[in-house]
This record gives sequence, structure tokens and C-alpha cells, in this order.
Amino acid sequence: MTSSATDPRPRRSGGQLAAIIAGSLVLVIAAAALVGGGVVVAADATQRDSDGYYASGMSTLTTPTYALVSNGLDVGTNGPDWLFRQARLGTVRVRASGTASKPIFVGIARKPLVDRYLRGVGHDEITDLEVDPLSVTTVRRPGSAAAATPAAETFWARSASGSGRQTMTWPVQKGAWSVVIMNADGSRGVSSGVSVGAKLGFMRSLGIGLLIVGVILAAGGAAAIVMGMRRPRPPAPATGAATRVTTTT
Repeated sequence: MTSSATDPRPRRSGGQLAAIIAGSLVLVIAAAALVGGGVVVAADATQRDSDGYYASGMSTLTTPTYALVSNGLDVGTNGPDWLFRQARLGTVRVRASGTASKPIFVGIARKPLVDRYLRGVGHDEITDLEVDPLSVTTVRRPGSAAAATPAAETFWARSASGSGRQTMTWPVQKGAWSVVIMNADGSRGVSSGVSVGAKLGFMRSLGIGLLIVGVILAAGGAAAIVMGMRRPRPPAPATGAATRVTTTT
């Protein structure tokens, strides 16, 4: 003789299905944050040089004119001032090598001042820069005037000049800026080994922050999926209700 009681299994509610879907999406975002954070932390630990800079190799840049000039480094012209104080965004480094017979000059200044200094002076304007390996695309700006000795000018925010390797470091500041590489005496025909780099103080914090966010999101997504997977308990039978039993002889 076999007997069985009817016990229908309750279905998941719409809220539970929504929790499973939302939890799955959160896990995808968490995975992206964890991978991104891991990449940033690994790069911060392995890709910087001994001075903490992400830097290109040294490549020879040349021009028959008086100067090589970046076409404008625009830094947060519409951003809040506090973000650009005390080199919060990092430090830029430019290295240029000169010789005993042709010392080199490298400097950075606000773009309008550089434009005024080189007005009428032939120079090559750098319109595109590739870092690995370092290479530049330039546009020739013709002119017939001779360049004044760059180190004699007082508008440079940062500069370095001399024979051998010269290093110019510049804490990033708000505004439009130009980097200039010239012969120290202002003569035409510039040839220099150049390297560019940047120290980004926020990289490690960014990587660790992404890892923490990834862990938190992963925990939340997993909890949502677990809650959505739970089947609701069947309702308790009403008090005094008869239970239907099927008997087979």
C-alpha cells in the first residue's frame, strides 16, 4: 500500500528572479574592477623606472630649424583648481641630451608665451607623439627671424640646459602649456636624444581602490544570487483542514 500527500513546490517570485539577474550583472562589474585593479597595481609595481616614472626609451629627435615644440599640453582648462594643486595629477619629466659643442635646452612654459617667443622663428611643431618607441609627427612652421637665447628668457616655468643629459621635471598644473627643445645658444639645427616620462602618484591608490570595490561588489552580487536561488517555504496547511490521502491496495 502506497500513500502520498500533495506538496506542490512553490515557484520563485519575480523579485527573486530580479535578484539573480542583478547579482549576475554586479558580478560581471566586479570581475572587471578586479581585473582592472590587478593590472594597474601590477603596472605600478613593474613598469616604473628607479625614480618612479613611467618613461619612454631615449630616441633621437632632429630638426633643421631652431626648435622642437609641442603643439600644446592642455591640462584641465575647465576643471576645478584644487585638482591641480601640489602636483596632484603627477609630474612630467623630459630628458634631452646635448654635447660639449652643442649644449641643449629643454623648457616648459605657458603656450601663449612660447608662441610669442617663437613668433617669426622657424620651428617644428609636434602634432603627435608615440611613446613606445618614442617617435613624433611634426609640422614645419616657417620663419625668417633668429631665435633669442632661450635660457635668457624669464617666462619658463621649468627648464634645464647644458651639455650631457639634461632633465626637466614639471609638476602638472592647470592651463595650456608647451614643451620646447632647442640648442642652448638658440642656433638652428637641433639634434638630441629625448625621453619623456610621467610620475602618476594616484596610480597605486587607483589600483587598490578598484580591487576593494571589486571585492565589495563580488560579495554583494553573490549574496543577491544566493537569496534569489532560495525557494520560498511552502505555506503551512490551514488549521483543521483535512489532508487528502490516496490509498492503493
